[in-house]
Amino acid sequence: MPNKTFQTNDAVEEQGSDFNYREILDAVILHWHWFAISIVGCLFIAFLYLRYKAPVYSTGAEVLIKEEDPYKSRMQGSALADFSQLGILTNSNGFDNEVEILSSKTLARRAVTNLKLYVRYAFDGTVRDEELYRTSPILADMSSVDLDTLSMPVFLEIKPLQEGGYHIEGEALEERFEADVKTLPVRVKTLSGWVSLRPNPDPTCVFDDRALRIYIYRPTIMAEAFLEATSIEPISKMTTIARITKNDTQRQRAEDYMNELIRVYNEDANEVKNEVALKTEAFVNKRIKIIDAELGTTESDLEMYKKRNQLVDLMSDAEAAYKGIENYQTQQIELQTQMLLVKSLKEYVENPTNYMEVIPANLGLTDQGLNNIIAEYNAKVVDRKRLLKTAPESSPVVVSATNAIASLYPGIRHSLSTVYDNLRVQKRNVDEQYDLFVGRLSNAPTQERVLSDIGRQQSVKAALYQILLQKREENAISLASTVDKAQVIDAPESTIRPISPKKKLVALIALVMGVAIPAGLIYVLNLLRYRIEGRNDIEKLTDLAVLSDIFVAGELKDGKRAIVVRENTNDIMEETFRSLRTNLGFVMKKSEKVLLCTSVISGEGKTFVSTNLAMSMALMGRKVLVVGLDIRKPRLAKLFGLVTGHHGLTTYLAGEDSSDEFLREQVFNSGMHANLDVLPAGLIPPNPGELITSERLDDAFARFREWYDIVIVDTPPVGLVSDTLLLGRLADATLIVCRCDYSLKRNFNIVNTIHQEGKLPKMNLVLNGVDLQQRKYGYYYGYGNYGRYGRYGSYGSYGGYGNYGGYGKETHTGKSKSRHGSSRYLREDHFDDKD
Repeated sequence: MPNKTFQTNDAVEEQGSDFNYREILDAVILHWHWFAISIVGCLFIAFLYLRYKAPVYSTGAEVLIKEEDPYKSRMQGSALADFSQLGILTNSNGFDNEVEILSSKTLARRAVTNLKLYVRYAFDGTVRDEELYRTSPILADMSSVDLDTLSMPVFLEIKPLQEGGYHIEGEALEERFEADVKTLPVRVKTLSGWVSLRPNPDPTCVFDDRALRIYIYRPTIMAEAFLEATSIEPISKMTTIARITKNDTQRQRAEDYMNELIRVYNEDANEVKNEVALKTEAFVNKRIKIIDAELGTTESDLEMYKKRNQLVDLMSDAEAAYKGIENYQTQQIELQTQMLLVKSLKEYVENPTNYMEVIPANLGLTDQGLNNIIAEYNAKVVDRKRLLKTAPESSPVVVSATNAIASLYPGIRHSLSTVYDNLRVQKRNVDEQYDLFVGRLSNAPTQERVLSDIGRQQSVKAALYQILLQKREENAISLASTVDKAQVIDAPESTIRPISPKKKLVALIALVMGVAIPAGLIYVLNLLRYRIEGRNDIEKLTDLAVLSDIFVAGELKDGKRAIVVRENTNDIMEETFRSLRTNLGFVMKKSEKVLLCTSVISGEGKTFVSTNLAMSMALMGRKVLVVGLDIRKPRLAKLFGLVTGHHGLTTYLAGEDSSDEFLREQVFNSGMHANLDVLPAGLIPPNPGELITSERLDDAFARFREWYDIVIVDTPPVGLVSDTLLLGRLADATLIVCRCDYSLKRNFNIVNTIHQEGKLPKMNLVLNGVDLQQRKYGYYYGYGNYGRYGRYGSYGSYGGYGNYGGYGKETHTGKSKSRHGSSRYLREDHFDDKD
């Protein structure tokens, strides 16, 4: 297993967590200007929003919905008291229905129409218009017919002219119109109908320098808008008090609308409630006219009979019989009166036009059962008519009410017939008793009997006439004393402070958005990254230790050669390779001398790292040999400026001479330091695979171990050819070079596979190409100026790693270009672009 000594405890702990607080902190620090710009921008947008957003106020009122039928409520209360105490039942269905009626579109439309809220006024503003309510200098309106057929809003813009009059521009049905008028009122013709304009009678409502804008909407649309901004809810489960709340930018408009809504609700409820009384009034007046005519005829007959027969006084001997007759005559009058009332009601009920209509009540019927069933029937008819105002006849609630009425109607007819029959039986019995007393007066003059008959008829008509007059007065009193169904408990009142927009909430949202936008952008950019950018990425992708980070060098010291480690110098590059040299000492034992240096793909800087590492070790006084085993694409000779001719490793491997002298002839001094030798690859052979596996190579490395303190082998990329894996048998340790902003993250799958299968010994990583000027490497923060090393330049273009020695292609980005500027020598030598 690789040695992980070089990772801090914090790094090890953070690897076990998916949420890395240090990365978040580094991202915030490194991109603080993004956050600053975003927060300032979002707060500025929030300021503009709060500056120009119209404030919204809340208006509330509480109303008590009174129960309509106390008798029905008492009956239901006795039956449902136990359920109410248990909390199973709360408000009655009647209260729920009243709440629905109060929030119906019909009532909202009536309130909007009455207050003319379908017309909106505003003065033209720079950013937003200034809405007007009751303060517009000009009032507009349209006829109800045109308003009901209005498919699109009508727009008018009115400007006062300097010479007097007004200039009117507008749009109706997507067609513009304009006109000049001298005086108001005036009517303007549009495609949607005539628009009437008149001055506001309030003298304080005048024009300023801005134009007046008028919008006329269909009342139904405005009613829907008002309903959406209005909520009606019971304040508790056990009361019939409703809380009405409306949000609006104009407090006075909301209060006016709520007052008008309550008024039209009471008006509607009273219309339904008084329907029974109005029907009764019409019925009583009709009967009074008939009885009045009949009573006048009876009195006239009596007068003419007395005159014709010269009648003055009754017979004294019939006085006793008269008392009995008077007793039964009184009963006859009462029964006759009841029969006439029942008969009239029966005719009224049997009339098909009165079906589903209220039945006249409180006429003085003595049968209490008949009175109760008529009262129950009328209550259900009234409820049904109220439901029809907010629901169609096909709705379940209306159908249920209709069925209930239909079931009561035959019962009423049957009850009327039964009561009438009973009255006739009683009348017959009374008549029989009456006839007995009349028989006692057989000897009385015939005139007296006739007078009695006429008098009886007169009494019946007079009693009925008196009853009808009394009922008419009672009905008139009932109409005059009708009480509103909704009683206002708390009048509409608006809040002093607006409920929207909430400044603190908007500022908080802006602050959160100011942080979230750059954070989200950074997160998305991190998701889209497919190259490594630093040590953090490597630690997430593999368990191998990173021995050192190779920074980007600043200035070239010797032509195009990429040997940045020199004798008697002390800059950041020397320190970098000293660090790598030191850490490598913890990986390799003293007896282990062969170090394999490779990468996954070409261009990651393995030759740069191997040569400079060799130079750093040579400066310690150790005898170092750099072997160029990348024989498909040799570069060492060019890198050190050597003229090798036909000498090189391939010359030895392909020859037959195995002597030490022949092998030494292939080795060159680097020209950089006396302790640093180079064994270039030599000529490119046609069979590199066979040469790498030859025993002559094993024999050569056995002698290198004797001659040198350390042997560094520059090998081909492991992701392109298998030569490096074959060379693993010769090495004691392996360095895998990867490069910032160049190496692909997916290539670490190859590294991990090789490590898990143990194909290369003691694998460790080296991160190459770390540019301190790119402030995205949080863990290098502070190294930009280190001692006297100063700033180090950018490393320029990477170039494409393209074809590797003709043995295949690793297509990456074509002509990959660095985001970090350019350097004079790094293109060819520092990063092995053609390596």
